[in-house]
This record gives sequence, structure tokens and C-alpha cells, in this order.
Amino acid sequence: MAKVLVLCAANPAINPRPNRMIELLKHQHKVWAMGINATPIEKVEVFSYMPYKKRNMIGEAKLYLNVILKKWEKLIHTPNRLKIIEVLKSHRFDVIICHDLVLLPIVLSHKQNAKVLFDAREFYPAQNSANLRWRLLFANFNHYLCKTYLPKADFIVTVSEGLKKRYKQDYGVDCELFFSLPNYHKITPSISNQEDIKLIYHGSANPSRKIQESIKIIDYLDDRFSLDMMLVSTDNEYMQYLKKIVHQKQRKGKKIRIIPPVSFENIIPFSSSYDIGLYHIPPSNFNIKHSLPNKFFEYIQARLALAITPSEEMIPFVQQYHNAIIAKDFSAKSMAQAINTLDAKTIQKYKHNSSDAAKKLNLNSNKKLLEEIIDLLLK
Repeated sequence: MAKVLVLCAANPAINPRPNRMIELLKHQHKVWAMGINATPIEKVEVFSYMPYKKRNMIGEAKLYLNVILKKWEKLIHTPNRLKIIEVLKSHRFDVIICHDLVLLPIVLSHKQNAKVLFDAREFYPAQNSANLRWRLLFANFNHYLCKTYLPKADFIVTVSEGLKKRYKQDYGVDCELFFSLPNYHKITPSISNQEDIKLIYHGSANPSRKIQESIKIIDYLDDRFSLDMMLVSTDNEYMQYLKKIVHQKQRKGKKIRIIPPVSFENIIPFSSSYDIGLYHIPPSNFNIKHSLPNKFFEYIQARLALAITPSEEMIPFVQQYHNAIIAKDFSAKSMAQAINTLDAKTIQKYKHNSSDAAKKLNLNSNKKLLEEIIDLLLK
């Protein structure tokens, strides 16, 4: 039984990848979890630290100065992260699983004898490349962190082939694929109604995802389709903008809604009452282009038919399981045209194929891989 710390810059009780690793490990190992505003997790000792306080004008000026002078330590060792150092000094772990790049230098400096597993869930030097402020302040910082600290990690996992290749190309590090697979749910595919076919999209209302483009799909869909957008607000101004667009569509008689998000553990059961899980995010940056997101596997676990863009990361899965319609390109019109070809019989077939896929693409498939990684680290 190993002593394992799962560390992230989020709440590990609800953040998908840390949470699912905790679930895999806690029955075989002694597990601790630590994150921002962390809440209790059954059978796990949880440590919490505070989020970084929003900078005032003076703090913002200092940040720009530190970036110009490349005083990267100032960006790493922020006051709110001192609690992490306290925990690392006061406990002896066998393995530390680090889920955020900015925390990796702290872990490597204070790990004692622990082995370090890093989860490179995105390509960090392009993390928020659509945002000018981020590019000015953090692109070079993340490049520095990758160049300096990734080679020092004992093991690295990532989410897709594209990210795996890019990390090898740019930083010379090898990554193991660790897909974002959810818990297995015993669900029977719902029966589709030819005249009332329900689509769902769920995810963060993040401007980089251009959700306004997904909303346009409703303009081209047949009347037998409806679309629910279950969005988690990360940017209030953007969320209000999306609500305004949806309201305009509703006034024109379009069957589209923004609905309140459900809890993390209820996403799959809630989604299972729908017919089609929608993935339509234009590849506006490298990470989106090579995304293989939680929602893709959650739609499958909910026994939905899928409607996806021609994503090079997703296509191999849907070609293997025959559970999706693929748009010809990334436009809203192309996606709607693909969906309009579907009838209830085809959707039902896709749902049953997703049900077969769900028996393989679930957390249990990651269990053996994670145990092998832990064993390798402890040798």
C-alpha cells in the first residue's frame, strides 16, 4: 500500500481527472488530496489552500515587471501556495500526482523521497492562447516551466495522441496516454422519438470554445430536434452574451435552452434521458484541436448517440464503435446537416453501440494502467 498525494489547483472532489484518479487509488492505497477550496472526499484525508487573490493595479504592475525580468519564482511561489509546502514538509509520500504545471516546481523542490507523476492534461504553452493578456504574461512562463521541470518528473501522462507528440517534439519528454474515462454506469439506452429528438451539450461557458457557434446549429436543424445547453459559467459577461443569443433564438420559435448545471456525479445519469450528445467546438487553438474531453466519454457512458466535428482525436473512437455522426467540417451548418440525416432508428443503433463502448471506455480500463504506473514508480 503506497502513500499517495493527489495535488491540483482546483477542488479535487469535483475536478474530473484528479477525482477519478483518487477513486481508482483510494481502495488500494492510502490517499491524500489537496486543492483549492477542497471539500471532503470519502476515505481520503483532504488538505485545502486558498485561491490566489485577485490583483489590484499595483499587483498587476508587479506581475508585468516580474514577467519582463523573468523572475519566474515570483509567479510560482505565491502566498496562497505556501500551504502546499507545509504539507509536503510535514508528510512523507511515496508518490505525488501533480495535476497542474505551475505546482510542479513546488512538488519537485519539496517532494522528499517521493516519486512524481505529472498529468499533462493539456499543452500548457498554448493553454489560453486566444487571450492576449495570457499570451503576454504566461506563454513564456509556461514554456519555461515545461523546459525546466517536465524532464525532472518521474512519469508523465496526457490525454491525446496530439498532445503526446507535441510534448515529445518540443520538450523531448515521453507521455503515456491516460484517457479521461468516467465511472461505469449501468444504464439502458433511452428510446428515441422520431418527432422529438433531444440534443444536449454540456461544459464550461468559456469564450475560447466559441459556444455561440454551437448555438447557431439550431438555426439549421429540423423542427423535430431540440437543443439543451448545460453550461457552467466561468465568465459572467460571456454567459450573459450567450443567454441573450439563446433568448433571441427562442423568440423566433427555435427549440433551444440554457439549463442549470447538475452536480459532477449526476452529469451522466441526467444526460441519459437525451438522444444525442453534441460536440461542436471549432479548433481555434492547439489544445482544442487535440482535445479528447471528459464530455466525449461522458456522452458514451450516458448511452447517447454522438454528433461530433471531424476531430482527429475522436474519429478513431467513433469509427471503432460506430456510435456517431461526423460533420463534414467545423461549421454550424455542416453539423446541422449531418444531424438532420439521422432518424430514430439510426439514433437508436448509435445508442446501443455507445452502450457497448461504455463497457470498455470507463474508469475500470484506467485502473490497471494506473496501478502499473504506481508499481513502476515504486520499484
